Amino acid sequence: MSPAAALAGAEEARQFAATVAAIAGRHAGPDPWRPGAAASDAHPELERALAEAGWGALGRDAGLLPLAAPAGAALGRSFASLAPVDALLGGALRVGALARYADEDGPLVEPRAGELVRTRAERLSPLPYTDALGVARVESAGTETPLAGHEARTRMDAWWAASTGYLAGLGEQALRLALEHARSRHAFGGPLAALEPVQQMLADAATLVDGLTLLSADSPGADALAHAGEATERAVAICMQVTGALGFTLEFPLQRAYRRGRAARAWADAVLLAWESAAG
Repeated sequence: MSPAAALAGAEEARQFAATVAAIAGRHAGPDPWRPGAAASDAHPELERALAEAGWGALGRDAGLLPLAAPAGAALGRSFASLAPVDALLGGALRVGALARYADEDGPLVEPRAGELVRTRAERLSPLPYTDALGVARVESAGTETPLAGHEARTRMDAWWAASTGYLAGLGEQALRLALEHARSRHAFGGPLAALEPVQQMLADAATLVDGLTLLSADSPGADALAHAGEATERAVAICMQVTGALGFTLEFPLQRAYRRGRAARAWADAVLLAWESAAG
């Protein structure tokens, strides 16, 4: 690719990410999760708006792969639903007996041994979960249809990239919240941000987040997502240390990043294992 073409591609990615950010901002919703709840933050209006902007093409056109991670980061910064990311697979994500953001009679897609296995949810049992991912047990499903080859790879690559970008955006927003708190909260005669231990924690979190941002800038794949899950969880945990008890309250949005980062990592690790386990 020529330098001019690379620049054009980067600008297109920035413009699409800005469009996604604007859509996510217009359709931001409250966090529906409560302890012990079987909750979902799926947002049909957000998904429709993204579809109108061309989101679905990311999962069908391999040439659009460079747009997926920046667009995912825009969703992550808004703590938006992960349902649009899963939609790049062609349906709700299923891993083993569990699915997230699934609807009865709706499509399920399960990454398995280098293929995407499509089926239709017949009966679902919603489950309490640590985040509002609409997690349900798949009690029964229809006939399985394997999808392999170019289409499966294109959809999976888009999911890897968008998921990595989402985690990077999540980490960026968590760091912003921690910085704002440290600058506005005063202790020992000055802002928390002036204390050396707090500065060190913020520097550690910023290093992790900067790495995530760089990682998501170049069409990240499965290996990148494996690293992003751990790095995001570590960065958000540091941010929680900076905010102290406030960060764990439902009223402060950082707890949403903490739950989402841990849950997203768990699902990403499960997908990685399912995709690679029997493929080799």
